[in-house]
Amino acid sequence: MNSQNHFIVLEGLDGVGKSTLARNLAEQLKGVLMSTPGEAFKTVRNQAMEAFAEDELAKALFYSATVSSEGRKARNITNQGKPVVMDRYWASTVSYAIARGVSADLDCIGDELVLPDITVLITLDERTRLERLQHRGMTAEDRETFATPFMQTVLRELEVRSDITVDITGLTPDDAVKTVASRINGYFGPVTPATEAPV
Repeated sequence: MNSQNHFIVLEGLDGVGKSTLARNLAEQLKGVLMSTPGEAFKTVRNQAMEAFAEDELAKALFYSATVSSEGRKARNITNQGKPVVMDRYWASTVSYAIARGVSADLDCIGDELVLPDITVLITLDERTRLERLQHRGMTAEDRETFATPFMQTVLRELEVRSDITVDITGLTPDDAVKTVASRINGYFGPVTPATEAPV
């Protein structure tokens, strides 16, 4: 696999800056920005969550299905020679499900999914994370991540499913993307911008 077609996943708690980082990194690499649950599922996500309100396993299985779909799309893109930067993927699905009490062996599903080439856990100090979430409008799911046992469980599960961890506390958006790109470079060699295929 060359440095122009990696499938890169950014994970982390809500409010750490994953979406901005993913967008900036995709732009730097001239790659494709994706996210889970994905554009096709965003219109039905709220309906599904309401329908599964009392069933955390059903919610996890819904997200698992979106990960399967988006992962296959991502690998098709990388096979065509373009990098993909994914905002959240399988690690979040499992980690949040476990924190919400799901005891089913979701990892057996993970064995059948498209694996990213690298999963990067993004961390940020709690004060800044809280300020960011308050600024954008905190949801019930956001507030959930400030309950210490829940937060600790999610972070522990994310850590064991990530290849590297990058703390972006105190960094500007530009410095954050440079730092993340540098750490990715160190993981499997230089990640260079994709070039146009010859006609």
